[in-house]
Amino acid sequence: MVAVDVVEPPSTSPEEVLIDSSAARPDAISWDDYFMSVAFLTAMRSKDPSTQVGAVIVNNLKRIIGVGYNGFPTGCSDDVLPWAKTSPKGELETKYPYVVHAELNAVMNKNSESCIGCRLYSTLFPCNECAKVIIQAGIREVIYASDKQKSKDSARASRKLFKLAGVEMRHFVSKDSSLNLVLRYPEDEPGPHPMEQTPVKIRKFMTGAYSGCDSCANCGSPPTSQTSSSSQRFAGWESFAWSSAAVATAMVSLAVVRSWQRRGLSA
Repeated sequence: MVAVDVVEPPSTSPEEVLIDSSAARPDAISWDDYFMSVAFLTAMRSKDPSTQVGAVIVNNLKRIIGVGYNGFPTGCSDDVLPWAKTSPKGELETKYPYVVHAELNAVMNKNSESCIGCRLYSTLFPCNECAKVIIQAGIREVIYASDKQKSKDSARASRKLFKLAGVEMRHFVSKDSSLNLVLRYPEDEPGPHPMEQTPVKIRKFMTGAYSGCDSCANCGSPPTSQTSSSSQRFAGWESFAWSSAAVATAMVSLAVVRSWQRRGLSA
């Protein structure tokens, strides 16, 4: 019989496991997720109560050159023009004659000389009017997240135009339905409220729970009904305020008297 020594690996706690900081983080989001997320984030700027749309234009270097969301033209108040989808008064009392779509705003807001050869990410499939602008701008691919209006004639016309112009269309469906957007790092979390850093006696006096004895502050015993009443709390603050005012008045009077004495005047 041959004896075999079994050597168990040393146990390590989670704190002892070191993370290899020299390796790339494996869970970074994809480029498609990134640009479509920016489109959805941009859509949050829209004031449209029914549909918020965002669009992002990306060049061949994977750089964003334009963003836009649906809204009224620059200088037109969001509170004057209508946001309704239907109105008994007719189309002029709806949003449709006035709203600028996200795709058109993205093209108009571009920070590059040209959109030729770029891609456009949109949260909603473009309408036929935006399709014309996209084609004329030289955009070669449209990636969209929602196609909920595919049965409308405007969407059918867009597809026809894109096919004739050679613009690629791609319905993007992310494996994740949402992303958690963090707006600050954990180390930048707000500190405790200033009241929490106030000494116990002062804090209990300010809240009316401290009547002057040390029992509440030291032993933590609950304040009596007498000390916690709102009337006595107000009375305490009132007497404190009057005392402070009296001290301040006396100090001012003393300063005036000393000023007179220096000038040789009598009080």
